[in-house]
Amino acid sequence: MYVGGLTSLIAGLFGIAMNIFQLGSASDWNWRLIFRYLFDAQAVEFTGSRSGRAEMWRFLYVYGPIILIPLGVILLIVHFSTRRKNGATLFADFQARGWVGRQRFTGLKVKNGNATVDVVYVSHPSIPDENFDAIVQQHATQIAGLDKKGAKAASAAAIKAGILKGGISAAALTPGLPPEIVAAPVQGKGEFVAVVPPAPGATGKYQVLPIKE
Repeated sequence: MYVGGLTSLIAGLFGIAMNIFQLGSASDWNWRLIFRYLFDAQAVEFTGSRSGRAEMWRFLYVYGPIILIPLGVILLIVHFSTRRKNGATLFADFQARGWVGRQRFTGLKVKNGNATVDVVYVSHPSIPDENFDAIVQQHATQIAGLDKKGAKAASAAAIKAGILKGGISAAALTPGLPPEIVAAPVQGKGEFVAVVPPAPGATGKYQVLPIKE
């Protein structure tokens, strides 16, 4: 919605600029005439073999912005109002059931298009830091010991589990791990992240968000 609104706004402003340019060129930049005929598609006469195409573009430059600019403004307003509402909902969910955890690299990497993304484990308040660090270290050692085929299989399993769509329970990747530990794509460069689990009874992904330090 944001891209659509911005595109409509830019296209509308471009149309106005081209309209003014055509009128200015035709009137020797007489601004009184420019403003008078700003919304008159017949104000400029075209001749030659391409006059039909030029008249079509003239029509778009005159009347296109009348639709595109209001549409762009409406889409941007809806986008930002929805964004604020979603942000408030997310904050309320975090207060109700979220936590701040430490993210630790596991050594596992997954492909996201042409980019390579590091997978991290995120701690939970119920697990002591030393236990969490030991779990991550053990898993990282296992990943480092995989050959190329094994690493590719581990990456494929993580993608199949939905790691690129959000956080998941680390137990989905490595059975036997505490289900409270979250596996997710690395978020930012800081040590701490905010975690919002899905609502009770829901099957969605964990939302893992970076915390600026």
